[in-house]
Amino acid sequence: MGDIQAGQNLNVFLMGGITIFLCVILHFAYKIVFKGKKKEALKHEIESDSGAPVEETNSETTVTESRASGKSKKRAPWKGKSEFSHPWLLKNLKGHPGTVLLVDFSANGKFMAATCDETLATVDSASAAARRRKPRDRRRPPSAPPTPSTPQRISTEELVEALRPHLLSPKRMWTLGYPLEIEPTSAKAVVYINPPPRPRPLPATTWDVNAPEFVPGSQGDSGRGSLGSTPRSDSDEEADTVEHLCVRCDKMFRMTRDGEYLKDEPCLYHWGRVSGDCRYACCKSPLGSRGCSTARFHVWSGTRPGMNGPLDGYVRARSPRGGVYAIDTEMCYTTAGLELASIAVIAADGRLVYKSLVKPSSPVVDHNTRFSGIRPRDLARATKTLRDVQNDILGFVGTDTILIGHALDNDLRALKLLHGAVIDTCALYPHARGFPMRRSLRALSEELLGRSVQRGSAGHSPLEDARAAMDLVLLKVHEERAHRARISNQLPMLQPYDPLISAA
Repeated sequence: MGDIQAGQNLNVFLMGGITIFLCVILHFAYKIVFKGKKKEALKHEIESDSGAPVEETNSETTVTESRASGKSKKRAPWKGKSEFSHPWLLKNLKGHPGTVLLVDFSANGKFMAATCDETLATVDSASAAARRRKPRDRRRPPSAPPTPSTPQRISTEELVEALRPHLLSPKRMWTLGYPLEIEPTSAKAVVYINPPPRPRPLPATTWDVNAPEFVPGSQGDSGRGSLGSTPRSDSDEEADTVEHLCVRCDKMFRMTRDGEYLKDEPCLYHWGRVSGDCRYACCKSPLGSRGCSTARFHVWSGTRPGMNGPLDGYVRARSPRGGVYAIDTEMCYTTAGLELASIAVIAADGRLVYKSLVKPSSPVVDHNTRFSGIRPRDLARATKTLRDVQNDILGFVGTDTILIGHALDNDLRALKLLHGAVIDTCALYPHARGFPMRRSLRALSEELLGRSVQRGSAGHSPLEDARAAMDLVLLKVHEERAHRARISNQLPMLQPYDPLISAA
């Protein structure tokens, strides 16, 4: 009985082992047969889509190696890569940088494609993450500033002929404030200054109703009211004083005829211009606010609104010399107003012709360094006077010489030079709001030439400003030439039908 039971147990174990062995054999057979069919089906599908044979890749080795690595982030180099460039891949793999190198299935059954080689391209994960987190800027990029340009130089003869239509007439010169000669060979000039465009504060006037002039029958009244009052006699000191308007703070101040201030009063002013929103460019304060800069004395320009003259000390050329020159001057404030402190003259080809520092004839009140660039040490080494500079200028400037400048009326008044052939860039490029508004040289240079002038903290340079004025004139000449060329190349205008001409 025991032998029978032992034999049955042995048979059970034997049958179980045979069953497990058969299952393992069936599993490997199933894996080999069906995986080969799946691989052939994928290969056939890719070949049918691309129309070209595809080399077999050792994907089994790659998959095995990737599965063996588990969740490791580093992947072993690919082996036996092939290139896939089917239109389906180009359509579905949007934004891939190059040709597809590998097509495979991941462990979770998703389709994968690679477009770069790990051994050749390494990507910094930190920089890639930073690029992914950076939001896309959809705003239009700012326009690049214009590149500085210098107009092409032309000969002096061609430039003279091109500039003749732009010469200012005597009436136009009178309106712009140019000095004009009263009589031929008189050496005396008269200047008309337009009132400034900005509003001036009216002087405060008070009336005392208890004054003797307003009390009928009083001692100071002659029975005819204020019209019959005896005029007040001025003292000798008041008779020798002159009242001027400060060009910086718009206040009235008094000086003696010898140039001495009667009252030592500081000047509070804004050195910046008034912008379109009625604010000063220097400190952004509203119009009418207290000044942001302080000077020791009030200053004046040497002229008054309206008629000025006759003025002595003016000179003019007497013989023709030809040529085209650009002039710019810098001035400083003296007790007699604005006086010449520096001058620069350049020719049409851009070469420097004349440059000199000038010693003012009156005591200097303010060097105006912010705008003129003149410092006390500069005038200390100046040796030429205004008369010396006038003689030097008349050595190459004749009656037919064309002088170019920006607001050239100020330069000719400072030089005390009478000249009729002038080109002013203020008139050549007028302001959009019309006269008496003028566009600044800095704005014209930045807009038309792409050049920055008058930006340094050291003040203006007369040489730089003269070259900018000359280039603006040359630019205008080239624009007019190009415009005439376009018009000449256009089709002729249609003429009315004439039967006689058509029959002929």
